[in-house]
Amino acid sequence: MILRIFSTLLILSLLPTTSFPFSNIFNTHKGAVLLEKPLNITFPKDHGAHEDFTTEWWYLTANLKDKTGKALGIQWTLFRSLQNDFLNADNTVKKIEGSSWNDQQIWMGHATVTSDNFHYFEEKLARGGTGQAGVNGIEFSAWIDDWSFFGRNDWTELTLKAKGENFEYNLDLQANGPIVLNGEAGYSVKTWDGHSSAYYSQPFLTVKGEVIVEGQAFLVSGQAWVDREWSSSLLGPEQKGWDWFSLHLNDREKLMLFRVRDTKSQDYFSGTLVTEGKGIIKLKNNDFEITPLAYALNENTGSNIPVKWKIEIPSQKISVITNAINANSFNNGLVPYWEGPISFKGSHEGMGYLEMTGY
Repeated sequence: MILRIFSTLLILSLLPTTSFPFSNIFNTHKGAVLLEKPLNITFPKDHGAHEDFTTEWWYLTANLKDKTGKALGIQWTLFRSLQNDFLNADNTVKKIEGSSWNDQQIWMGHATVTSDNFHYFEEKLARGGTGQAGVNGIEFSAWIDDWSFFGRNDWTELTLKAKGENFEYNLDLQANGPIVLNGEAGYSVKTWDGHSSAYYSQPFLTVKGEVIVEGQAFLVSGQAWVDREWSSSLLGPEQKGWDWFSLHLNDREKLMLFRVRDTKSQDYFSGTLVTEGKGIIKLKNNDFEITPLAYALNENTGSNIPVKWKIEIPSQKISVITNAINANSFNNGLVPYWEGPISFKGSHEGMGYLEMTGY
C-alpha cells in the first residue's frame, strides 16, 4: 500500500500542474506518430500497445443479469497516454537519474459496477517502465496493479478481474462472432477536418461469472463489448466531446454509433451496423439521428448530461428510445464523464452501453 501511494504521488509530481494528462488526450503530442491510410491492422500484434501514438485504450463494457433478472453493468478500461512533458525540445526522452522510470507513458485504469440503485467507480494510475501497468498483445494480457484482462491472443476466451472498495468481479468471456473493423478498414474519422483513430471492436462476447457488491455475491451472465482505439490526433480544439452508443440488437446484430460535438461547425456522426443478412454496414453523417430527451445533473461538476435518447436510422428501419439503467452513472475521476448501461425499446429491444464526455 505504501509503495502504491508513493508511486501515485510520484506520477502526479511528474505531470503538468495545469492539467492531468488525459484532459489533453485529444492533442497531437510532439514526437508522436500519426496514422496513415491504409491501415494494416493485424492480430494478435495490434491487441498490444502502440506506444509511439499519443493515446490508446482497451475498453470493455458488459450488460449482465443475475439469476433473479437484476440488471448489472460492468466497465473495465485501461488508458495509455504518451506525455509531452517527458520529452525534450528535440523529442528525446527526458531521463530521471538512477531510475527505471525512464518512460514517457502514463497509464490509467477505470472499473465500475452499476445497477439501478448503485454506481461504484474506481480509478488507478501508473507510470510506464515499472511493470505496474502494461499490455502484451502476443500473449494477451492487459493489467494495472491487480486489475487484469487476459486470455487467448485471438480473443476467443478471455478473463476479466477487478477489485474496488465496494465491489469485485471475476468474469469469463467467450467470443461467438468476429472482430469488427470500424470506419475504413479500421481507420475511423472523427471530425470534418480529418482527425482520426485506429478503431476496432469485439461486440460478440458472452459472459459468465461472479460480481460481488458490498459483500453480496451475484452469479451473472450476459453480453460484453470490447473497443480498441489508438491515435495521435483524435480530436481538435474545436471538438468538446462525444456521445457513444453500443447496442446489442440481438445475439447476431450489433450497433455502434458516435457523435463528436463541434463548437465551430456541424457535429460529426459515424457508426457501424453488424447485420445477420446484409453484413457490415458503415453509417455516416445524415444516415442517422440521435436526439436527447431527458437529462441528469452531475452535482460534482454542475453539468447536465442527457441520459435518455432517441436513435433513428431510417434506411435500416431502426427507431429506438434508450434509457439509462442508472441516471447517476457519473465517473467522477480526474477526468469526469458519464458511462453506464442502458436499455432500449422500439423497433428493437435490448441492452447496451452509453458513454458521454465533455459536458
